Amino acid sequence: MIITPQSQGDSYVLKLQGRLDANWADLVGKAIETAIRAGHHEVDLDFGEVSYISSAGLRILLKYYKQLKAARGALRVVRPTEPVLNVIRLSGLMEILLNPTRQPPTTVPTSQATPDAGQEEPRRWQREGIDFESYKLSSAGALEGHVLGRPEAFSKGQLSAADSRQVHCTEDILAVGLGAFGHRPEDTEGRLGESLVVAGVAVTLPTDGSSVPDYQVTERELVPDLNLAYGLVARGTFSRLIRFEARRGQRGVLSLGDLVESVLQELQSESAGFAILAESASVVGAMLKRSPALARGQSPLTFPTVRDWLTFTTERADERNLVLIAGVSERAPQQETAHCLRAIGPGTRAQGHFHAAVFPYRPLPKGRLDLPETVASLVGTESAQAVMHLLADERQFEGLGQTDLMRGACWAGPLRMQVRAAQLNSAL
Repeated sequence: MIITPQSQGDSYVLKLQGRLDANWADLVGKAIETAIRAGHHEVDLDFGEVSYISSAGLRILLKYYKQLKAARGALRVVRPTEPVLNVIRLSGLMEILLNPTRQPPTTVPTSQATPDAGQEEPRRWQREGIDFESYKLSSAGALEGHVLGRPEAFSKGQLSAADSRQVHCTEDILAVGLGAFGHRPEDTEGRLGESLVVAGVAVTLPTDGSSVPDYQVTERELVPDLNLAYGLVARGTFSRLIRFEARRGQRGVLSLGDLVESVLQELQSESAGFAILAESASVVGAMLKRSPALARGQSPLTFPTVRDWLTFTTERADERNLVLIAGVSERAPQQETAHCLRAIGPGTRAQGHFHAAVFPYRPLPKGRLDLPETVASLVGTESAQAVMHLLADERQFEGLGQTDLMRGACWAGPLRMQVRAAQLNSAL
């Protein structure tokens, strides 16, 4: 099988020559996936010189047809030879593979947008070669933020599961921190790990030795409850959806720091809450190996015992995964948040606290997206591979830098930190 890529206007063409059987199906699948990862959501397969297709070949075409359809794109077979056309016709796939219709852009449900938001054209701009689109979602006020628990207790080894607060993870809650699922706070002592909450979905990495992320999704009357030993919690609606595409930039990626700065500028705010769903080029962070509630006064950050408590990413890898990131950022951290925020990295002077759940790659639809629907679809079909606290490793020689993204969607809104931890019982 010979595969030749060609660009024709808005479509990306893969010209195939040979037999599409079980021996070559994976190769064709990899070529299609490479095109999708490069940002092409309209892919044509030129079958003018394909003499045969087997069930294995049809299966690989159906796989990526469904993937691109979910991303509001299309996979088309063009110029099929007579033998191939007969197989496609007899298999009942004529309408799907030869005449697919592109999915129309979706709009934000009326309950999440102002009456004219669905009609408003996005604002478009470039920053250092990165393409941005900004969609207005809501004219509501700022997200209301709270500090939960005692963040400073972590570094002293004084966190207690008994002091955890239960967060009711409704769709208007955004949270990052150390937590676990359990009927009572005391049940979580040996499982506290990196956690995030966004759009009615809660994801956490238990530290009980399983190393398998766990999650709960809002379904009708069932709303997840997450016990947080400490964290940052915000309630409200996001005011902007900002899409970004980095392939024309100088590095071909957008750092987390640059994204944060671009969003703060767009919001014209000194602080913001973020929910990000993006294709990653690399993810830099740390994960707890043991529950900090078991520290018993021993700091998990003391060298060399830090190795027993935390694992860090050791190299920059071209991961090409899909990451769900939740977090907050402030240019001038207030007293309430000072213990929670750290430098994000070059690109912004803001500090932040961000957690990321890493999922297998899948293409994102372009244009306007509904956050709860998109996140629920992701966790309903894919399993998280890791949950980590994102870091900026700026050591002079061996530093790994920060998390880099290729393209994606960022829901954001101005953030106002105004409720102290002691008031959280009434707030949540």
